[in-house]
Amino acid sequence: MSENVTGAEFNVPVFEEFVKSLIEEHNAPGLAVGVISGGNVIYCRGFGYRDLDKKLPVTENTVFGIASVSKSFTALGILQLSEKGLVSIEHPVKRYLPEFGLPDPAMADRVTIHNFLTHTSGIPPLPSLDYAIIESTPPDEKDKKELESEGVPEKRPSMKTPEDLMKFIATHEYKLLGVPGQYLSYSNDAYGLLGTIIERVSGKDYETYLRENILDPLEMDHTTTLLRKVKGFPDVTELYYKDREDKLCTTKNWQEAPALTACGFLRSNVKDLLKYVQMYLGRGVYAGRRIASGDSISRMITPYYPYVRDSWYGYGFSVRPAYGPGVTLVQHSGLLRGVASNLGFVPEKGIGAVVLCNLSGFPSSKVWLGAVNLLLGLPVDHPITEAATVEIPESRMARISGRYKSGEGADIKISIQGKELVAEIDSKTYPLRMTGPDTAVVTIKGVDSHLRFLFDPDGKVWAMGYGSRIIYRA
Repeated sequence: MSENVTGAEFNVPVFEEFVKSLIEEHNAPGLAVGVISGGNVIYCRGFGYRDLDKKLPVTENTVFGIASVSKSFTALGILQLSEKGLVSIEHPVKRYLPEFGLPDPAMADRVTIHNFLTHTSGIPPLPSLDYAIIESTPPDEKDKKELESEGVPEKRPSMKTPEDLMKFIATHEYKLLGVPGQYLSYSNDAYGLLGTIIERVSGKDYETYLRENILDPLEMDHTTTLLRKVKGFPDVTELYYKDREDKLCTTKNWQEAPALTACGFLRSNVKDLLKYVQMYLGRGVYAGRRIASGDSISRMITPYYPYVRDSWYGYGFSVRPAYGPGVTLVQHSGLLRGVASNLGFVPEKGIGAVVLCNLSGFPSSKVWLGAVNLLLGLPVDHPITEAATVEIPESRMARISGRYKSGEGADIKISIQGKELVAEIDSKTYPLRMTGPDTAVVTIKGVDSHLRFLFDPDGKVWAMGYGSRIIYRA
């Protein structure tokens, strides 16, 4: 384990007790945390193991996946190109990707890079990423059985290249959520194609562009999308996940999806990512080197569209204004098999944190918030948002009840049991607590997921916002 350097405002014993309790509760093998205050790193430590069998400890050098935390790197790359006049955020996507299409060709002409950056293209959750991962990741023994049980078709369109992805988005049978800019629904497809725009405009592959324009200037020597480089690092985690019986499993097969690399396939360690956070706190400057303009950083952390409860989406970050007086939480989480990450900062206070875990589904966001809470002088377990329970009439419960399914595999059933609403998710049933006439919360393994029901003009529910996705009613 690494030696800790602490600041007086950061209560290390309270924080470490909090972290250890979450690790024990979720049976997480290993975790790494780094904390910044006053723009400087004040805490950096590994907990548990990167390899349970060999009892190899996690350190601040351990390389983990960061999954969708990668999206901020992609957004930053787009903003850098915009500064050079090579891209305009307001331009249609088709100006850079002529092959891009949608089931409604007229709508495809209206989608801008801003829509891609903010997940507001109108594209609903699609199976593209799953197909790409299945095609490019060596399968584990359990994978085939799980795919069969989840109804994933054996014959799937190829998803190896951006061109494959664009063809799928244009020809797959689905209904757009609305016109561009009308609804926010988290889209890995959009960020995958933003990476393609970076490649075509810069003339360099995504990895090379990041290396030359972000990673090398930030001295991030252990950050890459390339598995061959990951395997050459001396301190790399194994990957852990829970099966449907909640049994801890491990795999050596890092998930890959070449057509969507830019949406979530960077690997890094806490030491590198703390430099990345310092750059944002420095409004684009790190160690005297300017990575991006202050205006670009401001654009990335502007709250453009409502995201989840009390939060908006910027470019590659969620933004939560008014967490406290003069306190804006800017962050992003990530999830893949063997990956649970969270990175973010409070620009007004010069504070931030990075959390990396090697267990899918671990609430890294709770650890991140715990660190930020302590730096703000709040209790370590101060909730990010609170909502009182409200009662709604049974007639409205009946309107909300139903089955909601998405192309990404979500299958959620809302029903009335007794006089209460419940949600059946992944074959398990949870109480559904209404927080408004069209909003609710469901708590799974101590983590709240916020729901929002979307009504048409006739008063019928046509979709549900579940976390960051909009899911059609089946």
